[in-house]
Amino acid sequence: MTIYYKCNLKLYQHILAYILCAVICSLLVYIFYHLVVISVILGCLLGVYLEHMYAQSTVRKRKRNLRLQFRTFLQSMSVASRAGNTEVHAIEAALEDLRVSYRPDSDIIVEVEHILLEYRNGGVPLKVLFSDLADRSDLEDVRSFASIYSVIEGKNDRIGDILTETAKIIGDKIEIEQEIETAIASAKSETNMMLILPIVIVLAMSFMGGDLLSALFETRTGHLAATIALICFALSYVISSKLSDIDV
Repeated sequence: MTIYYKCNLKLYQHILAYILCAVICSLLVYIFYHLVVISVILGCLLGVYLEHMYAQSTVRKRKRNLRLQFRTFLQSMSVASRAGNTEVHAIEAALEDLRVSYRPDSDIIVEVEHILLEYRNGGVPLKVLFSDLADRSDLEDVRSFASIYSVIEGKNDRIGDILTETAKIIGDKIEIEQEIETAIASAKSETNMMLILPIVIVLAMSFMGGDLLSALFETRTGHLAATIALICFALSYVISSKLSDIDV
């Protein structure tokens, strides 16, 4: 089964992502240096880091999607439990609801099908299966639910209320994250514009011709200034990416 806190990209996807990142970095470096060899070397080196950032972003995105899907699963399971279904039948009913909202290859559908299959054919307790999902997803919300379920399994007739409350907590956390993202959206846009602006200025001055940037491209002092500018550019990008990645 899938381990969600690890990158699940295939080898060719890593290679394609690296090539794209290396090309973009090489072009950016060339804009400041106008030296092909240095641009290619730095582009290849920086491409490794950018590809790693891209791979980690896919992990975060998949985990966030799984958390949203898990909340929907709990809501559906809660409704079925309140209707008098047993826990297993509630999971089966929730699976049917999920199939209406998500594709057959969606993570939550694959996971719920796996849980039912292991429970029916392998005799594995549900609490063990939910704990396994919590470990593989590395999601605090799933881990909390698995801990609660391991205590109340077969001992509490208020499972529907507990599922509803858990789904509500997850929903509240998601809403807080969305509010934060909305609040910083304008700041992120301004940051992106500030990152793009130096590139646009250098490109514009380069296309104007003449000797406007000859000192930048042809002297050691110019290369040193370009190096400092690229370092500041890279640090700004990394810091802005880290600050805008908020978990609640």
